[in-house]
Amino acid sequence: MKLPSKNADLYRRLRFYGFGFLLGCLAVSILFKGRGCKMPGSAKLEELSYQKLELTQHGECRMKCRNITEAEIRDVLKTGKVNYDKSEVHDKPCGTYAVEGKTTDGQQVRIVIADCDTISRVVTAIDLNFEKDTCECK
Repeated sequence: MKLPSKNADLYRRLRFYGFGFLLGCLAVSILFKGRGCKMPGSAKLEELSYQKLELTQHGECRMKCRNITEAEIRDVLKTGKVNYDKSEVHDKPCGTYAVEGKTTDGQQVRIVIADCDTISRVVTAIDLNFEKDTCECK
């Protein structure tokens, strides 16, 4: 009767470990197939775009001044990015999010949205191509 060498024992353990690891990877890939992870900005944009969209008086005035339609706002909410440096997520009563993107006519805009429970309120619309504000909204 021959005793196994230390290398043979190590090789046997590595095979068991490898088999278990591959079995675990296979189980994870089957269980979590199709699921992905989302970045916080994209998750917030998805939430804002599915909520009811309301326009504040100031937001509506800014949109008219800059020729931005409600459809373009919805498009920016789907394709834009949240600028957390310009957002105030802990504002009371509703946190505000600055969403930046391009409209269909090529304007680079920042839309400030207040996230109030199930309503997304357009607070203001800023054209990022112009430094000086030419709109006279109150």
